[in-house]
Amino acid sequence: MLARYLLASVRTVAYLARRRPANVVVTSPPVPGALVTFLAARSLGARVLLDSHPGSFGAQGDRHSGRVQWLQRWLTRHVAASLVAAPAWAEKVEAWGGRAVVVHEAPGRWSPAPHERHTRLRALYVGRFAGDEPWHQVLAAAAQLPDVDLLVTGQLEDCPEEDRAAAPPNVTFVGFLGPADYRRAVDEADVVVTLTTEPSSVMRAAYEAVYAGRPLVVSDWPIARELFPSAVHVANRAADIAAGIASVGARYAELAGEADGARRRQLDRWDDQRRRLLELLG
Repeated sequence: MLARYLLASVRTVAYLARRRPANVVVTSPPVPGALVTFLAARSLGARVLLDSHPGSFGAQGDRHSGRVQWLQRWLTRHVAASLVAAPAWAEKVEAWGGRAVVVHEAPGRWSPAPHERHTRLRALYVGRFAGDEPWHQVLAAAAQLPDVDLLVTGQLEDCPEEDRAAAPPNVTFVGFLGPADYRRAVDEADVVVTLTTEPSSVMRAAYEAVYAGRPLVVSDWPIARELFPSAVHVANRAADIAAGIASVGARYAELAGEADGARRRQLDRWDDQRRRLLELLG
């Protein structure tokens, strides 16, 4: 692990020295890696923005970042701004003496693809078997939905073999998907499911599902209700997850019909966030 970080640091510094960008956005965590990039970029006269994921504040079970919160606070005060996903993190950044901007996922190349619902509802659960993901509950929910095909993403080695063996027959573990395969999986899904136990997390997969025009099931947190009002919101319990997915099947025409409006609202939100970000960059 240490050797990997050292190699990444050397490559980052070399890249910055070669390209000499005017602005650098560095992701945290890892917090020490963000420090290396900050020092290198500032030495070259670049403006640095800190893309602070919830884990950088010690959330989502990130114990390593939790132990170096003093370093995260220092970086927060010295970068031009911290990009955060939710107002709660913006308040923390500002309490530390930094400047915060709430920024979510850009649309990229996502666009709605023509889609006809499968006879058996096809649900794509997007996750990586992380500590803030209730994936055990998702597998238990699948057992209550024998008429639904559930595809589960994530590195297979991060899911214990006994859990995979115990999964019901309507579950398919598709492993880690590269960009093209992931886009194809979203396009071929009837519904995207992405869940978190962290109340202030905004799932990238949820944004991508909306950009792709797919019905969405997310955890029932206030931030998710605000950002994804057309989604089905569920508690992180097997019975509730199963009921949420089943409701998508029962209301599919209605939810699919709301997809275009949800996408337009999300694009408008991104345009506003992009404008504020460009103002910050001068």
